[in-house]
Amino acid sequence: NEYSKQIKEYRSMEKPGKAHGKVFVRVVGVRGLKVPIPQQATALTCTLNNGIHFVTTPETRLSKDSRIDQEFELIEHNKLEFTLTLKVRRDAHIAAQSQALVPPPAPRVQPITSVPKSRGGMLSFFSSSPKKQPRATPTPPPPDPPYKLPDNLARYLKQDGTLARALISFKDVATRCDTRLFETSYPLIGQRIEASGGPTTMELGEIVLQMFRLPPLPGVLSNQLPQSLEDCHRGLRHVAWHKVTYFEGTLTQHGGDCMTWRRRRLRVIGANLVAFNDVTKKATATINLKKAIAVEDNQDMRTGALSPARSVDDYDGMFAVERSFRLIFPGHQEIFFFADTDDEKAKWLDVFRALVGHIPPNPLWAELIWQRQQEMAKQPTSTDVFFEDKPPIVIPFYFCIIRLA
Repeated sequence: NEYSKQIKEYRSMEKPGKAHGKVFVRVVGVRGLKVPIPQQATALTCTLNNGIHFVTTPETRLSKDSRIDQEFELIEHNKLEFTLTLKVRRDAHIAAQSQALVPPPAPRVQPITSVPKSRGGMLSFFSSSPKKQPRATPTPPPPDPPYKLPDNLARYLKQDGTLARALISFKDVATRCDTRLFETSYPLIGQRIEASGGPTTMELGEIVLQMFRLPPLPGVLSNQLPQSLEDCHRGLRHVAWHKVTYFEGTLTQHGGDCMTWRRRRLRVIGANLVAFNDVTKKATATINLKKAIAVEDNQDMRTGALSPARSVDDYDGMFAVERSFRLIFPGHQEIFFFADTDDEKAKWLDVFRALVGHIPPNPLWAELIWQRQQEMAKQPTSTDVFFEDKPPIVIPFYFCIIRLA
């Protein structure tokens, strides 16, 4: 392992509780928003609040399924919780909707004027019997119909433009996103103003997140750690690449640790060409293919296609060996091989040409994570079983990053 010495140093420095893990959170977007969407373009932001920092994403257009694509980096601790709050910018059309929610003023009630009684004087005194005049009863105006609130977006907004909020407790998902990308969703809780004037709390949709937990790695420099969720995904993908056996066969080698032609059983494991003992099956030598700068077919030498600044005499007759080829390293160092058949030679050349100059990096932190996972796999399995509504989804992506110190 290229990091054997560093990993030994890391193990000696490893002290539980002395380092903190990282939590990468990517807000993918809003899904299934159940509010009226204005025809005019409406700006939406998402604010993360972990009790220490308030960080707001750039504005995006509000829709039923709004994309946000924003990443945050948090420091892990035992009580890590944070909220994600959606806010709508109060533009003119939103202000107009808010005004429409104000009920119209009640109509003025006209006072009822009483008709004064007439005084009859002497004529009424001598009349035989007084007649009562029917009193006119005024007709009351018809009652106004009850005011009905318009169902617009402003009805779901608070005074500061808050639309909905989601609360995330990291301990609930810590095991599911440990050293892997985990996608999940949380309900968005908001409110709606009713005709009575009071709000009704309700679920307005869901917010989709991708999360990744990087465990504490004491002894690894901060600039050697991944700086984004994409770095995490790429690093673990690369370390897995370095553990795969891509080809296996028999070659005869000259150069490297072989001073004469020596027949060997070889495997291409990641970036290494590893020789194994035929009897013990243990690795006996390793050639780091990351250091190779070229692979050349010795057959080409006989046609004049030589490397720059080299001549046939430089190879001391090596080019004459049938079905041979060589790996070239800096400083004009070479290792020669020949295969038993033309078909095997062609396969080995295809493998080496695909690898030399195209080997992905294998970061130290990813190697440590891989070893940690191997150690955990050897331990007895826990009785705890976690059921997930949705399987983890691994998606390559590119996005803006906001880092919280």
